[in-house]
Amino acid sequence: MNTIPRQGIKSILVIKLRNIGDVLLTTPAFKALKETFPHARITAVVPAGTEEMLTLNPNIDEIVTLKRGAGLKAEFEFIRRIRAGSYDIAINMTEGDRGVIIALLSGARYRIGIDPRGKGFLGKKHLLTHLVRYISDGRHRAVMDLDILKPLGIECTNPEVQLFTSQEDDRYVDRLLKENGIGDGDRIAVLHPTSRWLFKCWKDEAVAEVIDYLDSRGFRVVLTSGPDKKELERAGNILSLAKSSPLDLSGRLTLKRLAALYKRSSLFFGVDTAPMHMAAAEGTPVIALFGPSDSDIWGPFTKKRIIISRKNEFSCVPCNKDGCGGSKKSRCLDEINTREAIAAIEMLIGKE
Repeated sequence: MNTIPRQGIKSILVIKLRNIGDVLLTTPAFKALKETFPHARITAVVPAGTEEMLTLNPNIDEIVTLKRGAGLKAEFEFIRRIRAGSYDIAINMTEGDRGVIIALLSGARYRIGIDPRGKGFLGKKHLLTHLVRYISDGRHRAVMDLDILKPLGIECTNPEVQLFTSQEDDRYVDRLLKENGIGDGDRIAVLHPTSRWLFKCWKDEAVAEVIDYLDSRGFRVVLTSGPDKKELERAGNILSLAKSSPLDLSGRLTLKRLAALYKRSSLFFGVDTAPMHMAAAEGTPVIALFGPSDSDIWGPFTKKRIIISRKNEFSCVPCNKDGCGGSKKSRCLDEINTREAIAAIEMLIGKE
């Protein structure tokens, strides 16, 4: 593979058309790019609704959001804006077709992408000037994403996932906690047991038991969830099963304010979902429950973590399916018991 010359690179376009957690995990790549090209303008293209994972990041100069189904006028305006960027390099960080087309439409001289190896539309690989063989070999996704920078001769030996909040968001969370009787000296444990993919969720009654245990250990427990109706219903059921009374912030916080909450917290307990990655990025100790997805690839990117899964016991894990037989329920998750969860909590926070 020919290395792209670094001289004269003034503008770089990075395309990541994936979900919230995936976008956050690209931040080590953005940092590596900015360190290599400190004077270049770096633009990120991400789906609308994920941009808060990148806003305020000093390694990114501009964020362009792409909203699906926005109509032809919005599509033409998006293309016009990309063309106006006069990019020297365009990098598509996913295997998808759309990112390759955006890279081509950008007019960039150098276009880097993942070798489709026969997948996607006919002739797809010919729209890219540099192909990267993307190998899923058990490394974390944040590390694998750095492979896409190889044509630039970039080697990142100490990747760090970064998430930034504003002072306004930090102050908002501080006020909210104080209004609910939680002070600066209180230990906060945040539980995020929901996901829009129900097959990633643990048993409601087990979550309620963990809430009660943390309450008995002197933590101020906060329950969070996404704003989706199914997630809110699940959070409500967990609250009805709990004997203690955690602070319920389900569906009430923006992504940035969730991150600000994690900055204040001593523990995050939850399932394989974007908030897990956010808590890890903020340096919060994380206990994560994994079912069908691969915890080696998608686990919290931090040393302060414990992952609970049946990966070493169930030959079918990770299956990456939506529950056993498409049932939206995962036996590998259901068979995790509260004793394991409590033992993990004690191991992570230490006995007093």
